[in-house]
Amino acid sequence: MGATIREATTDDALSVAALLGELGYRSSPEQAAERLARIDADSSTWAIVAEVDSELAGLGALHVQNLVERDEPGCEVAGLVVGQRFRRRGIGEILMQALEDEARRRGGRVMVLNTAHRRADAHAFYEALGYEHTGRRYAKELT
Repeated sequence: MGATIREATTDDALSVAALLGELGYRSSPEQAAERLARIDADSSTWAIVAEVDSELAGLGALHVQNLVERDEPGCEVAGLVVGQRFRRRGIGEILMQALEDEARRRGGRVMVLNTAHRRADAHAFYEALGYEHTGRRYAKELT
């Protein structure tokens, strides 16, 4: 596929905002830059991008945390998106492999992720990579 994987930087904010928008997470380039700066300053989170011909084609993020129920760190795919015109070209798999490799380097033995009920294509993608549906996720807006 010819995709290059590298760490995300605040210079990627415009493209990252557009990618997030494709998933329904409206973000301004300023918001994306602020988030990327926070991630860069936080050693527990790692954000990467996939470039194809100098264009941002995808974004992935890993979050690692200490868990009360396991001896090894908990690893979570904190975000994954491939731009619509780059989908079905192997970029998602390349990003996931990079996230899994980094999780292993950080001592993780299990990776978890969340995906919305409405994202049937994402469910099939993750299942094809060996992920299994193991539970439910609950959310609450804190005010």
